[in-house]
Amino acid sequence: NWCIPTISKNTRPMDDKSDKRMTRSKRISRWLLAGLGLLLLCGSIRLQKLDEVRARMKASQFDAAEYARDFWDTRLPDVLDQSPEAQALMRLFNTDMDAAIQKGQTLGDSRVHAYLLQGSGTIVAVDKKEIALKLNESDSGATVLISTGLFIAGNAIRDASGLVDVSAFSDTMKFNRISSEINKIVVTEVIKPFLTESPRAGQRIRFIGAAEVAEDATEKTPFGHKDQDGNDHLLSIVPIRLALE
Repeated sequence: NWCIPTISKNTRPMDDKSDKRMTRSKRISRWLLAGLGLLLLCGSIRLQKLDEVRARMKASQFDAAEYARDFWDTRLPDVLDQSPEAQALMRLFNTDMDAAIQKGQTLGDSRVHAYLLQGSGTIVAVDKKEIALKLNESDSGATVLISTGLFIAGNAIRDASGLVDVSAFSDTMKFNRISSEINKIVVTEVIKPFLTESPRAGQRIRFIGAAEVAEDATEKTPFGHKDQDGNDHLLSIVPIRLALE
């Protein structure tokens, strides 16, 4: 005997109107959810003027060359006249380094200190990277080196000026780029013009410059003397102002 299913006369498919109502309800729910999401999103967005956005973007894009230019032209000149005489600093480096340190600028806990200094003297030797300058004979004729190469490294001018605060910069890369740009100005506007005058031994020059000196720089050999290998131990100076007298 086979059981054959039968369909009740009362059973019928869902009518079209009910189906349409459910579809419309789902769409409304989706629209409401989308509207709520958009409302929340808009609540977290603050409309800003285009000029304000551009100004903020420009401020965040640090221009080391522009900073160095302003430093060189408008800020550095104010402190150059305060530079101590090179002869006086040389004596302190060789006899009382603690006293010398008090006259320099120090970055953080560094044991290297930066100094502005000025002086004059007679050229005793010239090569591609530096000029050996014998300071005024009245002070035992100590000799220093004036950097005249076409590439200058280090942070002597930036740090010796005392005008650039490392805490004002978001990262050390920006801070170090300042020195690089300052050194480019030195080469372009100080060293190259000076070299066109063909400096030679026997001529006298006047300078203002900066030097970096480690605390132990003269423990074994004073500046202006020969070390145990027979080499001259000389203070190296990056020029800021340099001219024949």
